[in-house]
Amino acid sequence: MQSAELVIVGGGPAGLSLAYHYGENSLVLEKEQKVGGLCRSIEHGGGVFDIGGHVFHTPHQDVASLVQRLMGDRWFSQRRDARVYTHGTLIPYPFQKFYDRIPDVRVVEECRRGLQNTRSTGQADNFQEYIMDRFGDGVATHFMLPYNRKLWARDIRRMSCEWASERVAGPKGITEEFDSGSGIRNPLQPDTIVGYPSEGGYEEIYKSFVPYLPAVELGQRVIQINPLERTVTTDSGLVVQWHRLASTMPLPVLVRIVEGVPNDIVGLADRLEFTSLDLLLLLIGRPLPNAPQRIYVADPDIPPHKIAFNHTSSDSLRARPVHAIMAEISYSDEKPLPEGHALERGTTEFLIRAGVFDSVEDVLWTGHVDVTYAYPVYTHDRCAIMRRIRDFFEPLGIHTLGRFGEWEYANSDQCIKRGMELAAELRTHRTLSSDPTRLSRGKAASARPC
Repeated sequence: MQSAELVIVGGGPAGLSLAYHYGENSLVLEKEQKVGGLCRSIEHGGGVFDIGGHVFHTPHQDVASLVQRLMGDRWFSQRRDARVYTHGTLIPYPFQKFYDRIPDVRVVEECRRGLQNTRSTGQADNFQEYIMDRFGDGVATHFMLPYNRKLWARDIRRMSCEWASERVAGPKGITEEFDSGSGIRNPLQPDTIVGYPSEGGYEEIYKSFVPYLPAVELGQRVIQINPLERTVTTDSGLVVQWHRLASTMPLPVLVRIVEGVPNDIVGLADRLEFTSLDLLLLLIGRPLPNAPQRIYVADPDIPPHKIAFNHTSSDSLRARPVHAIMAEISYSDEKPLPEGHALERGTTEFLIRAGVFDSVEDVLWTGHVDVTYAYPVYTHDRCAIMRRIRDFFEPLGIHTLGRFGEWEYANSDQCIKRGMELAAELRTHRTLSSDPTRLSRGKAASARPC
């Protein structure tokens, strides 16, 4: 039987970083035929599509240094260029800083007046109240509320708001410089410098980890974890003995493959809410030299909430004779996807209307990628649930990390950081004791919001 001191389930940013920093005697098991997780890329007809729109930016200097070291001169940097489509026009992103570019003076005045009557967000009980308190009625009504309802595909009054200051940019007149060395995440700004591999797709960052890892097994979907025998079994019949195990799997999946998990823990995991994505891919038969990097759309009659023009990500992609577009369409039980070809038709009609390309003849190919677990939702009971689940698994020698292992809206850089931190904890304890259940709750644990 194969064995490893540390088995890592999932070859996305968190799992790869953990393996890289833990060092020898670790094994990564990845269900796909390539690494990257939600940061994988797809190539079709000369177009490079990422699983969601990705660019690299981080407030963590150690993460930035690591990526720079791994990528070397295979890196491209540029100023971020994002727009908002609203009231029939494109304005710079974010809406709350550039609403005065809207031609409708009535809308501009309502936003301005609302911002004069904002109040502290400290008393907000939910995300909707947070938006109203911080931005006032105008900005909330004309963009922030419809956009976030569309993005999260649910009633945002069920969402907490402790996370929002890192994700939601402040209103016009508020300066929030994105500091790449502070370790504190602020929302992206119009002048933020972002990075991307100079050749290929976003996955090139995560492929660059692989040569430095002790062992990676691809095409190995984990179907059973036995914490008593300390074995993990994959769908190909591979069985691996482990001393410690780290999982980046979505928690509702993990609790069903670990033997002996009681019903109350399974029930808690099932209460964790998430938003899914239908990622619509469009291959355009010519370059789009005037396209921005992103367009954000609040209008509920236009299917996507975000459209990423991926060949704006580097000069090498811009030089290709085609252009790859990814349109994100959120869905959930509360907001199901429409039937038929409504997504393709509605998205294509919008892009033509917005002047991105001229006609449906410009579209050479469309495809779909379903991302069941796309965005973890910050419900009010999320932290209490996470503490219970973590307290159950860690005494078994099982650690959870990553976006859906910690149920946190973490960017890929933050996932790299969490892998670094957990590796440091595990390495430190490796020299102190052979008991995998006695990991101290140090830096990695204290960095968690829950």
